Parts: sequence; structure tokens; C-alpha cells
Amino acid sequence: MKKFAILAATLFFPLLALAQGGNTGMGIEMSGQESFFERLSALEKRSDAFNLYLNFAGSYQVENGNELVQTPWNGQFRARDLRLEIKGTLTDRIYYRFRQKLNRAGTTGSLDDFAKSMDLMMIGYRFRYFAVEAGKICQHWGGFDYDENPMYIYQYSDLLNSMDIFFAGVDLYWMPIPLHEFVFEITNPLVSSFEETYGTSILRQVQQPFIPVTGTRFPVNVLVNWNGNFRNGIIQTRVAAGFMTQTSDLTARLVNGGIKFNFPTLKWYIDYMFEADGVDRLGFASSDFCTPAGIRLADVTYTTLITKAVWHFIPGWNLVAKGSYDTASTAITEGRYRSSVMGVASIEYMPDPSQDFRVFLAATGHRVMFTPASELESFNTGRVELGIMYRIKCY
Repeated sequence: MKKFAILAATLFFPLLALAQGGNTGMGIEMSGQESFFERLSALEKRSDAFNLYLNFAGSYQVENGNELVQTPWNGQFRARDLRLEIKGTLTDRIYYRFRQKLNRAGTTGSLDDFAKSMDLMMIGYRFRYFAVEAGKICQHWGGFDYDENPMYIYQYSDLLNSMDIFFAGVDLYWMPIPLHEFVFEITNPLVSSFEETYGTSILRQVQQPFIPVTGTRFPVNVLVNWNGNFRNGIIQTRVAAGFMTQTSDLTARLVNGGIKFNFPTLKWYIDYMFEADGVDRLGFASSDFCTPAGIRLADVTYTTLITKAVWHFIPGWNLVAKGSYDTASTAITEGRYRSSVMGVASIEYMPDPSQDFRVFLAATGHRVMFTPASELESFNTGRVELGIMYRIKCY
């Protein structure tokens, strides 16, 4: 039994160590996807040292706004996601991953000197029960919607849509028993300086003046994450908690968790996320109240509850249903001032079982509700889109 446990840990550790932030996707899993290189050359690819992917999602959309504001109905073609990804395993111990957004600006952050359009540039080293990753990495905040490949996300919840997750830092993975993994992580909490990100002042009460603030001299994000696996992978869990320094005495604190059920034709997960910011990190509460440039609200709390199900009801077809409920509270409103409900329904068709290529028709609805005390106006938005998603394995 002891030998079996060691063998299982050795086999499964590489998979779990790359899971969080690994964009594993949902629905039919394309583990045996054939690359264009293999098709064109008629040769079997024998090395995992270099794998090249293009992730693309685009559609024709008819919509009347987004998660922040309602607008008149309009239609346009839009590339929702376009990313280049290179990853591989160089030896039994060394692996790497690079991913770059191709439809976002490449401005370099003044703090970490990485381009903001770069998601990942990390190198990892694997021991028997441990692994270490360093570079620009994905923060391990737990939950499953957070970890989905963005290509498959029709709409994020309000909280996740405003959340930056890729920062420079170091991960330590520990697998004390097979299929259960702990991650200890230290990263930058910012890509640019505090002043560039937040501004120079905060607002706690409407009748009080703006309070000048400066960022801490040692910005850091610290978190602990647990990824669990039960009943041969039928049930998975991801839970994380941590904090990030903002000023000398103000921090942001997060607690997140999710559970996922993997049945033969149905994948379903539920996530809950809580964030309490000393200085409004996500920024959409400050945007709601139209604070002046360089001013952020203080003492802001956000929550989100997310659920998503993908039913592979017949070969080549998926039905997708997703919903979220978000809340926001501030000190200036003395409690909750905003709640929102979002829902997505989609049907996906995969014509070629050897390729992760999907044609989809999706509808998204979003309702934002403000309390009377906030003096803000509630609104609804909607979107219908017909498009494609394709994770192209080039090599």
C-alpha cells in the first residue's frame, strides 16, 4: 500500500501542480488532441518539451451594454479571447509555461517590468512530493470559474471580471498524500506602483475630506490553497485564503472556495468568493460612485456566488448553463448598496472529436440592482452571440 501511494503521488503530482491556473476547461475533455504538425507531417510527436497552442473565441454579438452600464442595442463582430500559449516538460523535473494575450495592449508594469498582456511566464522544478514555480504566475485563489480557460467563459461574475490574477512571484506545491495538494504562494499584489494603480487618496465617509494615502514599501500577496480530489476524481475541491498589503495599515483579504462534480456526461461546479478591501482593489464600487481620478473608496466588501453546469447530452453537443450573484458594500453606504444577477445559456457543437473546436449560440442576461440609499439607478443588459471557440494545437 505504501508503494502504491508513492507511485500515485508521483503520477498525479504533475497534473495537480499545474491544475490551478491550468485552464482545464469543461465539457468534453480534449486530452488526445492532435496537433497540426502531426497531421501535416504524418509523424508521431514523441516529445512533450514543446507544445504550441492558439486560443481563440470570437462571435457576432448583439448587446445593449455590459456589466457596468446599459447602452442602446448594437451589433458587431468581436474577438473575445486571443492568446498564444507555449508549454512543455523539458526533463523529468523541469517544466515551463508561457501565455500571451494577443488582443490586449502590451504596456509594461512599472513594478514588475512584465507586459500586462502577458498572463504567464514561469519555470517550474518538480521534486518527489514538492514543486516550485517562479516568474509571472497565476494567483491560486481557489474556485473553478477562476481557473477556467478564458476562451470558455461567456461572462464572468462582477467580482471576477474586475480581478487581476497574473503577478510575479513564487509558488511552493506540496502533496503530502496522493490527490491532495497544498500551495503556498507569495506574489506582488500590483503590476505598477500604488499611486498608478489606486491613486493618492481614499474616501471613507461622504461628509469627510479625502484622506491622503501612500502604498506600503513592501507590497506582497500571501495565500494558502488546498486542492482536493475525492472518489477517483468525481468530486474536487479548491479552497484558498490570503491577504495583500496595500498601505502601511490597510490590507485586502480574500477567502474563496469551490466544489466540482465530474460525472460521465455532466460537469457542475459551485464557487463562493469573499473579498474585503482596505482600499477598493477591484475598483467598480469607486466607479459606481464616480470618485474623482486618483481617489478610491475605503473599506469595501465584495462577494460572488457562481454555479456552472455543462451537459454533454449527445456526442458532439454541449448544453451550458451558468449563473452568478454578486454583492458590494461600502463604508459610505454603511452596508450593501449593490447586488447583481447574471445568467448564461449556451449550446455548443463540436464537429470534429479530434479538435477542441466549438460553434456556439449563447444568450447572456445581467441585472444590476442598487439600494434607494445609494441614489443610483438599477439597470439590465443582455447579449446574444453566435460564434466559434477553437483551442488550436499547432505543435
